Formats: sequence, structure tokens, C-alpha cells
Amino acid sequence: MQKSQSEGSLAFLKNSKVGSATGFMLANGGIIAIPHGKKSKGLIDFANRFNTVSEYQDRFREIPHCYASMDRKPLMPYHPNAPRSRLALEDAPVPLKNASTIQFLDRFCVHKRRFVSTHKNYYTGECVDMRSNPGMIADSTKLKRMLMEK
Repeated sequence: MQKSQSEGSLAFLKNSKVGSATGFMLANGGIIAIPHGKKSKGLIDFANRFNTVSEYQDRFREIPHCYASMDRKPLMPYHPNAPRSRLALEDAPVPLKNASTIQFLDRFCVHKRRFVSTHKNYYTGECVDMRSNPGMIADSTKLKRMLMEK
């Protein structure tokens, strides 16, 4: 390649076969390629665009609030649980700002003696029972238990 003194330093890239750039320029001692501009959007781009609704969008779209007796309900395909076929419901009550909705309920808990220790519950201070008849022991234990549960 013959190069004259009047041509710039990028003249050797002038007729290059690479079509990935529109031109070249020097910046900080290095060669930088100038990229092609953006394509203009034609009719082909609009034809390939996805215009239908996906299954997810169809099933979980935001449905306007509707009920059976309202006027001008939006049309939708039949479904037995469709909101347009249901009766109108009242709004849920809004709790107070600092109100707690947690309730600790135990149907087996005796609240009268809830924080009484086992020692206080079962120690009565009686003498040791010296009887050996199991029927008599069972009967007295049954009576004590019935009196404690009152």
C-alpha cells in the first residue's frame, strides 16, 4: 500500500472489508471503530410483537370489584366461582391501631390454679397411708381427685 503524506493516519483502513463499523477514529493513541446507527423500526418489527395475553396474565389479572346485583358487570367466561355471580360482602372490620388479635386459649387449662406449682397442687400434708387394700386406696384417691377438680 502506498500512502502519501497528505492522507491521515487512518487512511490504511479506508477500504477495509470489515462491515462492522461505519468508520474509524484515533483517540488517545488507539484506533476506535464508529458503530452503525440503530435500525429504524419498520412494519416487520410490529408484526412480530406479542399482542395476545399469556395464561398467567389471563388467570391473575386484576379484576374489578363486582357482585351479582350490580349494574354493568364486566363480561367474562362462565366459571362457577366467578365474582360476578357472588353476593356482595361487607368489608372486613378494621382493627384498632394497637389492638392485638392473638388469643391464647387452651380448653384444658384451669385458670383458677394456672400459676400454682405442682407442690402446692398435690401436697396436702397428710400422713402416710398404711392401708393395703387396693379398693379402699382407689376409692379414697377418687374422692380426693373429685374434690380437687371442683
